[in-house]
Amino acid sequence: MNDNKKKQPDCASDCAFVDYKLLADTAALAGEIMLVAGAETYRVEDTIHRILKTSGFQRCDAFVIPTGIMITLEDWRIDTVSLNRRIGEKQTNLGNIAQVNDISRRYCSGELTLKETFHKLKHLSPTVYPNWLIYLCMIITAACFALTLGAGPVECVIAGFNGIYFALSRMINRKLHLNSFVFNMFASFLMAFTSMSVKTLWYPNLLLEPLIAGSIMALLPGVAMTNGIRDTLEGDYVSGAARMIEAFVIAASLALGIGTGMAFCQMLFTTIF
Repeated sequence: MNDNKKKQPDCASDCAFVDYKLLADTAALAGEIMLVAGAETYRVEDTIHRILKTSGFQRCDAFVIPTGIMITLEDWRIDTVSLNRRIGEKQTNLGNIAQVNDISRRYCSGELTLKETFHKLKHLSPTVYPNWLIYLCMIITAACFALTLGAGPVECVIAGFNGIYFALSRMINRKLHLNSFVFNMFASFLMAFTSMSVKTLWYPNLLLEPLIAGSIMALLPGVAMTNGIRDTLEGDYVSGAARMIEAFVIAASLALGIGTGMAFCQMLFTTIF
């Protein structure tokens, strides 16, 4: 009994130096940046746990799914702190994940104070690539994938041209703020329609399969599928299933766009000729 009474004031005095609300906000902010940037669920939970564990509280829980973060801090010295964050649209950015990972590790090792960590996360300079570089890479990627899949020079040129539709769709999406399903369907529709038009009007020997496959390869949900499998292997079945459903929806939008584009082109030229 006497030992317990002696320990409680010491712990209470230690707790006075921990701004647990700021700690929870810092952990949530780090997790939010990583999740938006496309990090795996288990990686986000690990980073949040590392930050929360520096408090020394009895219980530090973090539950992360692709669309949200839930954090709970519980200890006899404080009122229970619960925090929820809703995560919106995500875009893969490995640079942001690396920056948050570095900042969180520096905080856990004692190189940064809690306030410095929160300030660095709040004013994180995102890794941003110029639009012209993204569009150029999409064009080159489409042409190279078509070549890898067995296409000839003509198919590679058309696949590179189809890559322009990605840039066009992205520009339109910035003004209309469409969801990813509509965005992918619109881009794949244009790619399929163009490919079918060239085959019908100018080049009957055009190889459609490698051409269309190469054109949409950069839009395929490879990261979402990989993260879904990794989350499942880590035992996080809810997040794994959510990631796989996300990948399926993206693949379905591409398939629908391609099928619609080819059917529309065939119907149009059948009617004209």
